[in-house]
Amino acid sequence: MSVVTIGEVVVDWISTEVGTDFTDARDFVRSLGGNASNVAIGLARLGVPVSLIGKRGDDPHGKYLDSVLQNEKVDLKDMVVDAGSPTAQCYVFRHEREEYSFFNWPRPNASHLLTEDEVKEDSIAAAEFLHATGISLTIAPRRHAVIKAFKIAKALGVPISFDAGFPTGEDREAREFALTALKTADIVKVNLSELEFWADALEKEGKDAQSIESSASTSTYRPLSATIVDPLDNSSRKASHEVVQLAKKLSTLLNDAGNGPHLIITLGAYGSLLIRKDGLDVFVPALPVDAVSELGAGDAFIAGMIAELLNFAGKTGGEKMPGSSFIDELKDSDWRRVLLVANAVGALSTRSMTAWEGLPTEQELSLLVKTVV
Repeated sequence: MSVVTIGEVVVDWISTEVGTDFTDARDFVRSLGGNASNVAIGLARLGVPVSLIGKRGDDPHGKYLDSVLQNEKVDLKDMVVDAGSPTAQCYVFRHEREEYSFFNWPRPNASHLLTEDEVKEDSIAAAEFLHATGISLTIAPRRHAVIKAFKIAKALGVPISFDAGFPTGEDREAREFALTALKTADIVKVNLSELEFWADALEKEGKDAQSIESSASTSTYRPLSATIVDPLDNSSRKASHEVVQLAKKLSTLLNDAGNGPHLIITLGAYGSLLIRKDGLDVFVPALPVDAVSELGAGDAFIAGMIAELLNFAGKTGGEKMPGSSFIDELKDSDWRRVLLVANAVGALSTRSMTAWEGLPTEQELSLLVKTVV
């Protein structure tokens, strides 16, 4: 098995109206959602074998998720069915400037209740990549299950990808688990607002024991919002000095004697930036598409990134790739190719209002990449 994703499996209810919230939205589109599900489908459509570790309820919503994932050729041997808990659901509201708010219900739900005992070493030992997100660390016992998977992967030399998406409004333990994941992963992805959040949080961690005070709740929340409005330099049209320096600051905070992750910052319609663990940076501009919605574009980016990294790892005919060390050996030109492909997958995913239906096939990806290569 090439890739294992672990974490959220959710039914999304996406409001069709811009500018509404839970009190006045009336029309919704049902869709599969959840970071682990979205990344898994993205990889499967690119021809990468993938399995998902998660938990759903024994109800019509859970059976709907299984149906979509099976049709997309995602291996569900590690999907746990909980007869006593409902399948997770998420109400999604779109605001101006492509910002979203989310209402997760109920709490707890089956997805939250994934346990350490349900993470099997054999499933990860057979993997060639492991992926999870910060959202999956916001609640117990699932956070313990995800960190167990990280520890197994690290011990076995399985490369770890971590999307550090993380809402405010979560407890101190959730942030501590997220920090553990940040420093365990081989590759960390953040968007611009998350870059600002984590650079500030880790700097404060180094100065005192107090970080952003907040508490978990069932209320609607919006993801973080960036204070940097234009992340590109006006003349070069590459990542601005401010963005690069902030990214290098976070990279330095995450790296301990060179043992930290490579850091990738997605800049939406502007492109993506890599800060290698040695401090060198690589920027690749975005590819133009007619976007319908950016929901799930970060998950799509991850799918494209991992798929292309597997190509560089020499994955052929089911052979086991040489652990995570190959990532450190990639040249700048290799990383430019990885970011180009990831940008392309992310861009193509915006063709649908749902997080997964616009994810491209290998042929669709190839056609777009050829326009710029």
